Amino acid sequence: MSDTHVSCEHPNTALLKDGYTAFAKGDMTLIRDLLAENVVHHVPGHGPLSGEYRTAAEVLGFYVRLFELSGGTFRAEPYAVMANEEYGAALVQTYAERPGHPGRVLDGRSVDLFHIEDGKITEIRTLAEDQYADDAFWS
Repeated sequence: MSDTHVSCEHPNTALLKDGYTAFAKGDMTLIRDLLAENVVHHVPGHGPLSGEYRTAAEVLGFYVRLFELSGGTFRAEPYAVMANEEYGAALVQTYAERPGHPGRVLDGRSVDLFHIEDGKITEIRTLAEDQYADDAFWS
């Protein structure tokens, strides 16, 4: 009997990790390949970025806006990613600064929940640990 433990990562876990890596590099082409055409990204809260982004193009536009408003400082770094055939979740450390607003820093945690069909992300829900701080930062 072998003492080696083999970990088999679900393909959807790898898909989500690839998405975060692409996001960190600003690789919108790879991110686009991971999104279903009818994807919906739900962003709760009352800030200027809150709402529903419906279509891959709108979701990518939202991501570009995150980078624009933060002067390129926005980061979403997952510290745990899990998935099965249909669902995924990532525990994420977020960080950003607002140019022109000295001392305005977003440094918190969020949970991203995913629905996945046929190897494509069809739905994303981002839940901030402190929604009030998130709204205030982006406002």
